Amino acid sequence: MKNYKLSRMNKRCEFGNTVSGSTNSFGQKVNVFKADFTVYCGDYTTSMSQAITLQGLNITDTREIVIRHRDDVINEKLVHLDNVEYNIINVVSDDGINTFDIVTLQKVKGI
Repeated sequence: MKNYKLSRMNKRCEFGNTVSGSTNSFGQKVNVFKADFTVYCGDYTTSMSQAITLQGLNITDTREIVIRHRDDVINEKLVHLDNVEYNIINVVSDDGINTFDIVTLQKVKGI
């Protein structure tokens, strides 16, 4: 993964959590996304065997991105990317200096 080209990291994504927001017109609290940090990312193409594995696990609406390694990217975070909210399914990290993480995302299903 060390030979991923930095020029491909041309998008910004926000990592964060949902917090209780304002009250809507029905008197219910609405959860809103609150960003903890923003990073540059790039799309990562999965292999055919990885795609089949995800299908076998009934995981749909997935996307993989590459970011610079960060210790605070964990599965409990949400990601906003291209105006879509995603859950983090998996993080694959390299060890060493100047390494990258491959983050598997799944689109959050609406009501």
